[in-house]
This record gives sequence, structure tokens and C-alpha cells, in this order.
Amino acid sequence: MNYLILPTMLVWLLLAISIGCALTKTTSWRIPLLLTLITAVMLNILTVIGAAIMVSGIVIARFTAQQQSKPLIYAGHMVVVLWIIGLILHLYPGINNLLVLDHVNSGPLSRPFTLYFNIDKPMLIFALLLLVPNIVSNNEYNWHHLSLSRMQKSIIGGGLITLPLLAWALQLVQPEFTLPSWWWIFAINNLIFTCVAEEVLFRGYIQGLLCKKLAPPIAIIIASVLFGFAHFAGGPLFIIIATLAGILYGLSYYWTKKITVAIVVHFAFNLLHLVFFTYPLPL
Repeated sequence: MNYLILPTMLVWLLLAISIGCALTKTTSWRIPLLLTLITAVMLNILTVIGAAIMVSGIVIARFTAQQQSKPLIYAGHMVVVLWIIGLILHLYPGINNLLVLDHVNSGPLSRPFTLYFNIDKPMLIFALLLLVPNIVSNNEYNWHHLSLSRMQKSIIGGGLITLPLLAWALQLVQPEFTLPSWWWIFAINNLIFTCVAEEVLFRGYIQGLLCKKLAPPIAIIIASVLFGFAHFAGGPLFIIIATLAGILYGLSYYWTKKITVAIVVHFAFNLLHLVFFTYPLPL
């Protein structure tokens, strides 16, 4: 796996450091992110145009967060959201995401699976944390004093068990206990570059803003439905399961006020899917 050695992986190592620093609610992420972009350009992962596109959304988010005028704030949010949609759909030129797994099978019953290390999608993390700093708490990595009741813990733990079983009942997946040789590649990518980005967007940003305007249950449901529809490629049943999973992640974030808890619950669900069921879907 030559693509997983230096210097190429230096880009994603620096990006992972940037993301970890960003969740500390300090400005320390800016230096490793700058090094990420410079290294990516040097290694032809980004062109100068691609890097400029990455930076533009972050700059607009920063500018918007400093405004007092509501029209400017609303316009800034709209531009950032459109920029994020382009990142998620990989619409921008000059960006060469790294192919790390090409049509591999997690098991004999599973469909072939292709995995990229994306440099574009994770950029939304930095823009949104500038735009809405309260997405992360002041002690995001401190879980010693999580105020979860026994019922709340049961709901989170029970959801991690029952949702995969529901997916099985709907014949969306089939049982298949496997631990493919590339599981660690999947884990690194899914935890750092996928779950963090999706939770910052759907729970931290969308659910967080909706909670300021609507009752929390309604905000959580709306954010979860949007999360479900973001998984439309898997089909209608996949949207249903993703929506229900989104509610589980949304409750985790709402109850704990820590985006890292939602990230870990999200990652745990995906890892359970990989290890105990056909991934991503059965043949």
C-alpha cells in the first residue's frame, strides 16, 4: 500500500492534527491546516485553484462571524452552506482526493467498497467552527463529568444495538462477522475525516441553529431527516436507518453538549456495521 506512506500521507496526518486541534476550541489548528494546504499543493493533491477554493469558504465563515448586520450574516451563512454542498458533492476543480481502497470486499456477502481519503469535505469543519464557535464546548475532550442519566445511557446503548438489527429486519444488511485487513484504514478515515465532518455539520451547525428557533425534539428530527437524505445513494431504506441513527447522534449531542460524544457514537455505529454486517450493503 504505497499510497499510505510518506510523503502523500503527510497531508492527511497534518489534516488530522488540524481537526484534533480545532476541537479544543483554540486557534492552534491554523498552523497545521496551513501546512496541510501547502503540502497538498506541493504533492499535487491540490492545485493552487483548489487550495484557494478551500481557503475561500473558511475566510467567508470568519468574515461572517465578525459581522453585526443581520443581512450580511444571513448572506454569509448562505454562501458557506453552498460552499459546503460543493465540498460534499466533490464539485470543485483542482482537488485530487486519495484513493486508498478500490473495490474491496469486507466479506464474501458484501458489495465491493471503494474508499477515498478526502481533503475537501473535512474543510467544512474549520469553516463551521469559525462561523459558530459554540458548536464545541470549552472542554470537549473531558468526559469525566458527563451528566447522562441511566435512561439516556440505555437509549444510546440500546440504539447502537437495535438499529443494526432493524436494518437486518428490513433486509438492508445481512449478518457477516468479518474484520478485513484494511479495517484500520476504514477506522481512521471514518472517525477523523467522516464522522467529525458530518457531526459538526448536522448536529453542531444545523441542529444547533434549529434548537435556537424550535423545540429541541423538532430540531433534532429535522436535522436527522436531512442527515438521512444525505445518504440517498443507499436507497429509501438506507435513508430511514440513517435518519434514525441521526436522532441517536442528535440526542447524544443534545444531552451531553459535547460534539465529541456524538462523533464517537456515530463512529461506533459505523464500526459495528463493518464488523458484524455486510458493508456497505449485501450483494
